Amino acid sequence: MSDLIIVAHVTAKPGHETALVAAQKQLVDIVRKQPGCILYDLHESEQQAGDVIFFERWADRTAWENHMNGAHMDAFRAQAGHLIGSFELSQMRQIA
Repeated sequence: MSDLIIVAHVTAKPGHETALVAAQKQLVDIVRKQPGCILYDLHESEQQAGDVIFFERWADRTAWENHMNGAHMDAFRAQAGHLIGSFELSQMRQIA
């Protein structure tokens, strides 16, 4: 399998949970239409508002890099990047 799996864990700065999650939700429909996007899901913790996981599957690394360098991501970073308290990104491949 050559698909690239991305797991991004994002936590909002205190007091900015609602605004960050709203901005992240706006990305979902846009990104799902990107070439090479197989799956792009956003999940929020039931225990902590503003603690989210993006689970993504891309056809290949190039498709993901195009997404990350796209105008929609530039707009997101300009609008909501300052609301992010922490960010962790895992790049994975499915093995079973």
